[in-house]
Amino acid sequence: MQPTSLEAYFGEVLPKLTQMQNEVLKIFYENSTLDFTNMELADELGWSINRVTPRVYELRGEGKNNPLKHNPLLIENRRRPCRVTKRTAIAWAFNPDRKRNRW
Repeated sequence: MQPTSLEAYFGEVLPKLTQMQNEVLKIFYENSTLDFTNMELADELGWSINRVTPRVYELRGEGKNNPLKHNPLLIENRRRPCRVTKRTAIAWAFNPDRKRNRW
């Protein structure tokens, strides 16, 4: 990841997100070449799936009056077998447009 992207993340995006949103997003930053299903995120964070799913929903820009609606942080990357459940699930990835556009 480019230093300018990290600077923008820590200076502009991070302060606007909740602590739990930041914890979810941190997984994507620390593993920038990987995508994650909700259950994989739950496993990685040691959280219940019910804590992860709403955070992913918010970071995808979903929900009424969500400030990320037109420029989400997470996007659907592909459908693949989950490493935890072994079932086909949506794997989320960091939005590549966000990497280029300095937030």
